[in-house]
Amino acid sequence: MPRPSLATGRKTTTTTRKTAADKIAEKSSTLPLASITNNQQNDAVSQVPGLTVFSPDAIASMMPQFSENSYAVSDPLNPPSTITQATEAQFNQGMGLYAGADRALQLTGAAFDLTRQRFSTVGKQAKAFGAGIKAATEFEKVKGDYFDYQGQLQTNQQKAVVLDVSQHRTATVVAQAAYDKTSLDEKLNQSKIDAELNAAKSRSKQSILDEFLKQLGEIT
Repeated sequence: MPRPSLATGRKTTTTTRKTAADKIAEKSSTLPLASITNNQQNDAVSQVPGLTVFSPDAIASMMPQFSENSYAVSDPLNPPSTITQATEAQFNQGMGLYAGADRALQLTGAAFDLTRQRFSTVGKQAKAFGAGIKAATEFEKVKGDYFDYQGQLQTNQQKAVVLDVSQHRTATVVAQAAYDKTSLDEKLNQSKIDAELNAAKSRSKQSILDEFLKQLGEIT
C-alpha cells in the first residue's frame, strides 16, 4: 500500500479544521444575541491597542496541526504503511524553512528585547529629568530664602541705624535739657542779684532822701 505523503496529512488536517470550525459556528449561532454582544464588548474592552490578542481560548488555533494517531505504531519492527511520512526533499526544504524562520524569530525577539530595554531606559531618563527639575525647583526655593534673608538683613541694619540716630538724638536732648536748666538757674540767680542790688540802691536813696528831708525840716 502506498504511504500517504505529508501533503495528504495536511489535506486531512485542513478538512478536520474546517469541520471543527463549522461546528463552532453552528454552536455560536444558537447563542442569544445579548450573549454575543457582551462577548464582543468584553473583547473590545480587553483589547489593548498595539498588542495581539492572546488568551487560552486562542492557543489551540495557534498550534500546528498534529494528529498523534497518524504516528501510532503497534509493532516497532513492522511500522504501518499509513504512518505519516515526508520525502527527503520535503524534509530538507522544511528544515531549511524552519531554520530560517527560527533565525527570523530570534532576530525579532532580540529587537523586542532591545525595544523593551529602550523603553526602560527612556523611563529612567524621564525619572532622572524629573528629579533634576525637582532639584532645580528646590534650588530656586533656597535662593529665594537666601534673598529674603539678605533683604531682611538690610532692613534690620537700616532699623539699627535709625535706632542709633534716635538714641543719639535722645541723649542730645537730655544733655541740652541739663544745660538749659543750668542756664535758667543762672538767669534766676542773676535776677535775684539784680533785685537785691536794686533793693539796696532803693534803700540807700531812701536813706539819703530821709536825711535830706530831716535837714530841710530843721532848717525851716
